[in-house]
Amino acid sequence: MEEMAEFQRRLQECFPSLTKSEQRIASFLQTNSDEAAFLTAAELARRLEVSEATVVRFARSIGFDGFPELRRCLQELFRVKVTPASRLQRKLADLQGGQGHILAKVVAMEVEYLTEALHSVDPADFDRAAEILLDGRRIFVSGTGPSRVLADLAQLRLRRFGIPTIAITESGRDILEKLLLLQPDDAVLAAGFHRITGELEAVVDQAHTRGCRTVLLTDILGPAFKGRADVILAARRGPVSTFHSLTVPMTIVNALVLAVAMARPEESVGALNRLQELRAAYGLDVVGRSPA
Repeated sequence: MEEMAEFQRRLQECFPSLTKSEQRIASFLQTNSDEAAFLTAAELARRLEVSEATVVRFARSIGFDGFPELRRCLQELFRVKVTPASRLQRKLADLQGGQGHILAKVVAMEVEYLTEALHSVDPADFDRAAEILLDGRRIFVSGTGPSRVLADLAQLRLRRFGIPTIAITESGRDILEKLLLLQPDDAVLAAGFHRITGELEAVVDQAHTRGCRTVLLTDILGPAFKGRADVILAARRGPVSTFHSLTVPMTIVNALVLAVAMARPEESVGALNRLQELRAAYGLDVVGRSPA
């Protein structure tokens, strides 16, 4: 992490010559550089209650041509910091320290993250997200990499409620055929964390272009998609520089699925009953049954 150490040294060396407002920005970057990497100058100014001009001057005061160059630097530092290997190394170091069994430590970690979710997700935003899914003629659920698990789970459960649901879990150009299917009355639920992938960018952009209402489930990428996603649900998964769990986003997906079922109980239960009838009719509910 030599690059991060060098950036921190730059902040420390310049700190005495900065104005009080600029020092506030420097202090924020020292502890929140991951989050700042995805904020615009205006968003950072609002967060710290300084002027946007102050943010621009700050970037120049510490040796950058302007804020865009500073943000690119922060994003590069972020990419180096959150490689899979580095995150695993940090988590293993955390688990090796202190007393207690690894299982108890991981369970405690998950409980902490779930408790935080009660504060990071606004109930009003959650209700708006559920409304968007309910209003969609079809629901497209998107997720690649580890987020594919969330998309597959949402698709499985929503389809069982009788809701036409299409999962976009392919990578690269293979997602484009499904994006061509988007219509203005469709809804999109996209999941993406800590890195803006080409797939996530394409899904959100195309949904916005086609007039589809979109729910984005993310951790720190919200500012980058503000104005393109209709609702952004903050699924915090712990510090971005450590090994991440999907417990919090999966819990939010489960809650959204159940909120949809609660809003249309007769249709949801009826669809599940029909599914069970089909299983019984064709003997597909018998565990271990060999095909004919």
